[in-house]
Amino acid sequence: MDTSRTTRFAGLMLAVLIAATLNGSLLWTFNAAAQEGIVANPGKAPTVVTLDAVTIVAHQS
Repeated sequence: MDTSRTTRFAGLMLAVLIAATLNGSLLWTFNAAAQEGIVANPGKAPTVVTLDAVTIVAHQS
């Protein structure tokens, strides 16, 4: 079965549109949940975590 270039391009554009829609809706949902969390805990200070220096030891070839 031979598909035309236009059909392939339309399929690609549909896939990109679906991916962008899904990613956008997920980010929108995460942002809404984060904003609700801020409103629910207004007096609580955010937690800041710092890490000490990380040393990576590896064999050099």
